[in-house]
Amino acid sequence: MKSLLPILVVLMFLSCNKDEECNTIRNKEEARGNFYFYFRARYYSNSQANSITGSGLNNEYVSGKVSEAVYNDYEIGDEYCFDI
Repeated sequence: MKSLLPILVVLMFLSCNKDEECNTIRNKEEARGNFYFYFRARYYSNSQANSITGSGLNNEYVSGKVSEAVYNDYEIGDEYCFDI
């Protein structure tokens, strides 16, 4: 039983390790009561960009939906980190 304790402790620390991605907010937008941050420019592998027609979202950037509180806490140019 004593030999299991160190193994469990190590496993606990390994399971808590989360990958995090940080990006600079390039733009912010509210669309239909939802709040979005826009990050780096989208990379398109072909010359024709995919369209998000009718959604009201800016499809030139990678975006992420956030809560209103988070939206209000950050400004354009701030770095925003999130778990991936």
